[in-house]
Amino acid sequence: MRTVSFQGTQLSASERRSLELRRQVQASFLNPALQVQVDQTFEYLDKRKEQGAKPEKIWVLDYSTKGTPFLGDVFGY
Repeated sequence: MRTVSFQGTQLSASERRSLELRRQVQASFLNPALQVQVDQTFEYLDKRKEQGAKPEKIWVLDYSTKGTPFLGDVFGY
């Protein structure tokens, strides 16, 4: 395994902007108000689980078929 050292390297202007943007976005994800909402949601889900409520059904199958599709149906034949 090689060890690479970046000592003495400097970021270009675009790399600095990219790094700053990444820090701003990361800070917004670590927003305390958002964290409170996430915590409240987890508490609510835990209470529902303790009460024996079934989880909400998120995925619903709209269409199910077997066999090979006929492309003529797509073009109106």
